Amino acid sequence: MLFKGLFSKNAPTLSFSPDIPEEEKASLLSELNDCANRRGGSLQNARRAKALGDLFNALSPTGKEIFANLLAGTNDSAERSAGERYSEIEEAELFGGSDSKLAVLEMFETPRRRLLAYLGTTPGGRGLLHEISALSPPEVRQDIRDLQPD
Repeated sequence: MLFKGLFSKNAPTLSFSPDIPEEEKASLLSELNDCANRRGGSLQNARRAKALGDLFNALSPTGKEIFANLLAGTNDSAERSAGERYSEIEEAELFGGSDSKLAVLEMFETPRRRLLAYLGTTPGGRGLLHEISALSPPEVRQDIRDLQPD
């Protein structure tokens, strides 16, 4: 019963206005960054990605455009500097197990690309990425193309 309770939780629902007014942009950007930076672990992040996908589908055309623009800017708000990433790489090489060494490879991926990859794994993720691509600048469209299997 304990495991059923842990793993059967539904994805959190995100409550935003359909047009994403100015006062909600910071909260949405925070959710996008939390997903890109895997806050809360793998299971929590999978739930967050699903909630973000559900949110996108519930937005108005204006809200979807704002969502896509905020998503496009997630690389600009990267939290860790190159020096901090290098320090984490050195620590993983010296002390880490295989999981942390695999995580090192993910450090070279941009936050936006990680976020897009998570969104792509949600139910209906391919369609979601296609719609985001149509609203996004060329660099985001290229990231989405790079994530698509050949």
